[in-house]
Amino acid sequence: MKRITGHLEEKNGKWYAAVNHYDADGKRKVRWHSLDLEAKKGSKKEATERLNKLLDKINAGEIYLAESMTHAERERNRIANSKVEDYLLEWLDGHRVRIAHNTAVDYERYIRNRMIPFFKPMELTVKEVTGDEINEFYQAMLKSGLKGATVQRYHAVLHHAFKSAVKRKIIPSNPVDQADRPKSQQFIGNYYNADEIKHLLEVAHDDELYIVIMMAAYYGLRRSEVLGLKWSAIDFTSKQVHVRHKVLDEDGEPEGYDVMKTKSSYRTLPLLPQIEEELLREKERQEELKSVLKNAYSREYEEYICVDALGMLFRPAYVSSHFDVLLKRNGLRKIRFHDLRHSVASLLLSNKVPMKMIQDWLGHSDMGTTANIYSHIDSASKMESAETIGKALGGND
Repeated sequence: MKRITGHLEEKNGKWYAAVNHYDADGKRKVRWHSLDLEAKKGSKKEATERLNKLLDKINAGEIYLAESMTHAERERNRIANSKVEDYLLEWLDGHRVRIAHNTAVDYERYIRNRMIPFFKPMELTVKEVTGDEINEFYQAMLKSGLKGATVQRYHAVLHHAFKSAVKRKIIPSNPVDQADRPKSQQFIGNYYNADEIKHLLEVAHDDELYIVIMMAAYYGLRRSEVLGLKWSAIDFTSKQVHVRHKVLDEDGEPEGYDVMKTKSSYRTLPLLPQIEEELLREKERQEELKSVLKNAYSREYEEYICVDALGMLFRPAYVSSHFDVLLKRNGLRKIRFHDLRHSVASLLLSNKVPMKMIQDWLGHSDMGTTANIYSHIDSASKMESAETIGKALGGND
């Protein structure tokens, strides 16, 4: 924006600042501002100082002259002076097209349930937020019982929102960068050993979720990935399983998506003989049910593998809750359905499978994710290190 200039004018015995400003077409206009100073002898020096202070404020952005700004500048000014809670919702509305639907739902829940109730009473504008207020928010969330890892998600949303404001030149810097990123304890997943997994598959053999549990136990698939498996993803000729579709909960109903969590989530795994045998059996079972139930059997989800006796796709939430019931009913140690994924990783590690191969098998986006989650159970490599040190330093057998 063009720098604003001005000069002193005397009118009715008082000093005024005659400020030059320009509209969007570049046409100059003069606006008068009272300097609250009488135009008496010896007061011109004070009037000049007040004029210069006024011009400095205008040019620093503390005082805006709407007529002198372009449309983009007026928009930046509007957002800079809007309340934080209003800006977060406005940012999310514009950001939805760039993120997955489920992610947008999570972001909106974070903003409405936690951020708005915290920031609204503070009555802060976007340009007024500092790292201090962000830190206060984090502390409030931690005191409410949220874990550090959960607060980090709120941190990520705030950082994205204010990063956008910096990029659009609404604010000069990101206040979230001035705050202390919440710390979290290393996640230590619960998992079954080989014997426990075998026992689980035995007791679940006649359960409606058997194929779901088996796919998770053998491949370490995420819940959404298991439910998203379609018959077209199974290549019985080349013996491959293609992971490329997912199913999520949408308002209590299952909804399929071809967009996976990350690029690495798209992967192809070998079709194990045990899995092939069970899938063929499941395919035959579904064909029999279609024949017997006729119109009572749903055709809506017949392209999917994991459906119930009426052909309906299993809801993700139901898988987790039914899994809990299955374990309790059979006296098995309590783990989450997602912990089957951790169990696969622990089995691979204990059999000396390299971390990079485990990353590819599980579909993690980078090695760091795999290492951070599973380094605590990499007992095999630690034992090898211990033996190497023992041999190098010698000593008694």
